Amino acid sequence: MTLPLAPLQEIPIADSPYVLIFGSAYMLLVLAIGVWGYLQTESTSDFLITGKSIGTWVLALTAFSVIQSGFGFVGGPELIYAGGTTALWIFFSAPIGFLLTWVVLAKRMRILADVRDVLTLADGMYVRYESDTVRGLTGIAVIVGVIAYLATNLAALQYVMRAIFGIDVTTGLFAGAVILLFYSMLGGMIAGVWTDFVQAITMIVGAVFVFYFAIDFGGGMENISRNLATADPALVSPFGALGDTASLAIFSALGWWILFSVGSAGQPHLITKFYMSRNLKILRWGAPIAAISYAVSSLLAFSTGLSMRSMVEAGNIAEPASASIVGPLFVLEQTPGIVAGLILAALLAAIMSTSDSFLNIGAAAVSRDLPRAFGTRIQDDRVELRVTQAALVGLTVLSTVVVFYSTELVGILGTIGWGFFAAAIFPIAALGLNWKGATRWGAIAAAVGGMGVNLLFSAAPRILDPLGYVGAAESVSGAYGSLFAGLPVGVVALLVAIALFVFVSLATQSDNRVPADIAALMER
Repeated sequence: MTLPLAPLQEIPIADSPYVLIFGSAYMLLVLAIGVWGYLQTESTSDFLITGKSIGTWVLALTAFSVIQSGFGFVGGPELIYAGGTTALWIFFSAPIGFLLTWVVLAKRMRILADVRDVLTLADGMYVRYESDTVRGLTGIAVIVGVIAYLATNLAALQYVMRAIFGIDVTTGLFAGAVILLFYSMLGGMIAGVWTDFVQAITMIVGAVFVFYFAIDFGGGMENISRNLATADPALVSPFGALGDTASLAIFSALGWWILFSVGSAGQPHLITKFYMSRNLKILRWGAPIAAISYAVSSLLAFSTGLSMRSMVEAGNIAEPASASIVGPLFVLEQTPGIVAGLILAALLAAIMSTSDSFLNIGAAAVSRDLPRAFGTRIQDDRVELRVTQAALVGLTVLSTVVVFYSTELVGILGTIGWGFFAAAIFPIAALGLNWKGATRWGAIAAAVGGMGVNLLFSAAPRILDPLGYVGAAESVSGAYGSLFAGLPVGVVALLVAIALFVFVSLATQSDNRVPADIAALMER
């Protein structure tokens, strides 16, 4: 059966020399950091957690930037353009999520890296529950979520490559994937962390400039709000316009609020950063720095999405070919060349460094977590490092195929990946490291239940449809809609996983045993 190619959308090519200059310079800088990272990498520990060497500002800005990345600059404007204020519930929730994540996990994850030999999230979960099954399920969750999330960044990368270098999006996808793979195999997490730090500062500065130009382009917030309200009052309502009725919009907005606040503590690319901190003291100010940085950078998505939709509804500009290109389109056509160059270069670096984080945790799950879950172990550290790097290739290829054949928008791919991680990991990590009553059976039930709901109602319809099983895809989607209309699949999966975790743990207390050092860790 021949699968249909996704209708990849075209975006304008930058006509300012600043865009090409900034883009080329940033690409060279990113690759140079990758080479430097390679020279600093001597072990699997260096490759995966930087040898516990990063400080407060680097940790905080890295944490913020891996969450923002291509989703915030491409998927964010897209969602706000499509649904108005509904998507703001994501951007209002994420800063709260940083605070929650730091409170429940930062200290415990960092101490865990001292008292036990842990390099991955699955390592930590094995130590907590003393269960190879929990380790294996955590590894599987990471691999599946990484493919969805990496696809988000590659989908954004193809647009950026076209805008900067003038190549078609298909070529941009494959060229970007090759460059990303080269960069990731060279530098590992060391390169990713320092690229994150550089691009985080650039993102914050650029977002402030874009916010100013976007509000000015729309004629001020009063005019933007008036245009949107005239077209559809729901676009500027407290709960936005994603949903056929007001009640569905409310469920959607509140669901996203839960998913992106609580769910932050289930994102492995964020919480494994705590393994990397130099010591416990530097964790103190990380949460407010990360939260404020994310809020400021979100001004770009907020202003461009609303301003562009306002001007389209007023008839001042033509409707974009796709909501996915709203952010890049505004930056290219409505900001000075030097600002456009700065933003697109920062976005390029954001995609590269965030994708590097995903690839590293996913590859570690393939080379370290799954083999250990099945009772085998690569004894030689250098061999394990090479196997990890080889696993990067497979994950990059799979994610590229997902983008090539997918019709999903960047923002939707991002929310799917986030929801998968949140449901599978939040209960066993965030709750499990704070509740001594959690058992391995509760963790197994939560991981299976969370992944199962996501795979059935989110992944299955998107796989069945292009394979030609349209009726089956519609039946699954229809069943979900009749049960949970308006709620994102990720939030239902998260709530199911939490319920299973609590109830099954309470029912299996006779099997509960917490190692002494882990119990002491949980009391600090």
